[in-house]
Amino acid sequence: MDALLAVTEEFGALMLTVLPWFAAGTLTAALIETLVPAAWAQRALGGRSGLPAAVTAGAVLPGCSCATMPLAAGLSGLPGAHVGTLTAFVFVSPLLRPITVLLTLSLLGWEMTAARVVASLGGSLAIGLIVNRYEAYFRPRRGLLPVAGGSPEADRCCAAVCEAIARESTPSRWGELARNARRILRTVVPYFLAGMLVAAVLLALVPEDAVPDLLGGSTGVWAFALAAAVGIPLYVCEGEEVPLTVGLLAAGLGPGPSLTFLLGSVGTCVPTLLMSRGILGERATAVYLAFWIAFAISVGAAYQALMG
Repeated sequence: MDALLAVTEEFGALMLTVLPWFAAGTLTAALIETLVPAAWAQRALGGRSGLPAAVTAGAVLPGCSCATMPLAAGLSGLPGAHVGTLTAFVFVSPLLRPITVLLTLSLLGWEMTAARVVASLGGSLAIGLIVNRYEAYFRPRRGLLPVAGGSPEADRCCAAVCEAIARESTPSRWGELARNARRILRTVVPYFLAGMLVAAVLLALVPEDAVPDLLGGSTGVWAFALAAAVGIPLYVCEGEEVPLTVGLLAAGLGPGPSLTFLLGSVGTCVPTLLMSRGILGERATAVYLAFWIAFAISVGAAYQALMG
């Protein structure tokens, strides 16, 4: 009974913290779908500038990953959205939120901040290029509208979609906004609630000092693997990974494994992975997870080698 009460309290606290960001992300995504012309979205998301633009937007937008996922769901409803472009947006957003970069700089120094920024930009572009390159394999069967430039048939389909959307537009912007918001919520909410429940169970049952105690004395290759394994399912929001990393350094964990933990804990938590599955599809989400594990470990190892 005590455990159930603790989980309930953590779930309520998480919802109070995350819901404002989630609502803001949903509203922003619905506004984008409602106000951005379909033909313009097709050119912007389907062209060569789509991936860099998505990475830039994901890096500068505020909010946690629970705000990013509704935005990604909104972008997936626009004509011309590439799976890799959406994956890069989801990847970079939790890593380079302005507030977390400043917090990293103030608590962990410019070296780790520079490593976080450079690695995040490079990693997001890399996974975006990989998934876009093999988009025919990764593209979910439902959810994304046709991509321009893939073939003459796809281009004609995109043009038809754009014309249909233009013809079906109604004078009531409020009604269109409400329809888009409902579509986004149907896509994201079930996974969001399931992820919040899993996060609440972890927060309620895992002691606060468990992470430093578990990782503080680990060394060598084992330290990187353990840091990734502990950080990936952990739920952090609004820069909580930074003070946790400070605690790991104080407990004796090396700078490289500490950076691995920092990177692994911000983008691969259970709620994010569950919501990604509903937006990007199962195959792209599997590659997203595998890439993030390799990314966190390799960046941490490179940083350890550079910093000695």
